[in-house]
Amino acid sequence: MLFSLDLLQGVILIGLLASAVFYLIELYSARQFFRLRPSAVSPYRPSISVLKPLKELDVALYENLITLCRQRYPAPFQLIFGVADPNDPAIGVVRRLQREFPRLDIELVCDERVYGSNYKVSNLHNMYRHAKHSVIILADSDIRVGPDYLSRVVEPLQDRSAGLVTCVYRAINTGGMPTLIETLFVNTDFAALVMLARKVEKSSYAFGATIAMRREVLDEIGGFLPIASLLADDYEIGYRISQRGYRLELSPEVVDTVLAVGTWRRLFDHQVRWARTYRVNRPGGYFGSILTHGTFWAVANLLYNGFSPLSCLGSGAVIALRYLVAARMAWTHLRTDLTFRQFLLVGPKDLFLTAVWFAAFVGNEVVWSGHRFQLKRTGEMVDLTQPVTPVADGEPGAEAARRRA
Repeated sequence: MLFSLDLLQGVILIGLLASAVFYLIELYSARQFFRLRPSAVSPYRPSISVLKPLKELDVALYENLITLCRQRYPAPFQLIFGVADPNDPAIGVVRRLQREFPRLDIELVCDERVYGSNYKVSNLHNMYRHAKHSVIILADSDIRVGPDYLSRVVEPLQDRSAGLVTCVYRAINTGGMPTLIETLFVNTDFAALVMLARKVEKSSYAFGATIAMRREVLDEIGGFLPIASLLADDYEIGYRISQRGYRLELSPEVVDTVLAVGTWRRLFDHQVRWARTYRVNRPGGYFGSILTHGTFWAVANLLYNGFSPLSCLGSGAVIALRYLVAARMAWTHLRTDLTFRQFLLVGPKDLFLTAVWFAAFVGNEVVWSGHRFQLKRTGEMVDLTQPVTPVADGEPGAEAARRRA
């Protein structure tokens, strides 16, 4: 029994030490990355097609999409918005943008054809048929960007060895405690983990906030159809491009994601989906990521040692370092509007995410956009809510459900 207790103490000490080391790496990497943000943009100006998959009315959808229409980009660029349902209310927002910006090349694609269980990827494939230009940019519907977004994001692609550019993002809180917790995750965890990854591994993944790539590189990995049933489409695009020998670049451009989680259940479902995606695609990395949960190890240390003076000192140091990383990321680097009272919830949020880490091992189902999917070890998913029969590429859909503007 003594041996088992001593072993547990050893595991806790390893967790505390590893967390502290990881926090220091995150501080160093973030300072190095964000201080290099250029003040001017490159003269490189390729033609661009932006693919924006839509489904229903996200919060502030018009405000998000209009930022793409206000780009300071002198070269030709095309905005393609795609929906699967001809009655989708997002169509009205796109029509409004077409009226307000008649000189922009704004295209609406409504196509019901499905090629796999990842409906977002089917939407992207249907839009890709209409892309005209040499650079393809993918961006989720809840992303809001600055006026020089296109110029900054495509800049690394002038180097032919760079195959893909992606972006970190900060979250905008639209209200409610579940949304605040998700916002804290994005603003104090996600970008910090990206900074950590930059120093401990080769980049081989991308984020749905922005994926920019040359058209021939996307075609080289087979386009979208090979990943039509995979859950982690953004990860897969990055991984497959890196496997072809291309370098993946992290742009210094930070974009915004506008969050409206709504309920605690939706928050839990989203975090479990993210965790199980990570667990399936990178099982070793996911299992090891528990060593970065400093707040969990600090609390475990206090409880195990009965709040002894030494345990309070060690745990206090790790928690202080954790809050320092969170403060630097949220206020110094991402420049969010996080208040001090909201900031105090970083610790409780950390413990919630540790619970999610454990929950990811219990079951293999995820909830996404109103559908429940079974997640296979291969990363493929099966729709348990409304199974569909994928069509063959090129098979025509119902004309009444497919319209092009």
